[in-house]
Amino acid sequence: MNVIRSTATAPARFAAVRAPVAMFARHYSPDSRSEGATASSTGFHEREQAKEAQYVRQREAEKLKAAQKKLDEAKAEFEKQQKVVDSHTK
Repeated sequence: MNVIRSTATAPARFAAVRAPVAMFARHYSPDSRSEGATASSTGFHEREQAKEAQYVRQREAEKLKAAQKKLDEAKAEFEKQQKVVDSHTK
């Protein structure tokens, strides 16, 4: 009888440990946008492309300025060396 009683009381003892049934549920209004709807909208896509184009133009302008500065330095060095060569040949 002792064995039967322990098995009969075991489910009652663990009843409180079981996971509770879901009490909350999300309810969305029917006119709400789905996830990612903003990223797929036309206006967002156009703004994103414009920002990317602006960033690329800015980076290209910076690279062009750096290249122009390097060219000016090279020209100045060439002229300096040319003066040295001209002074030795005369």
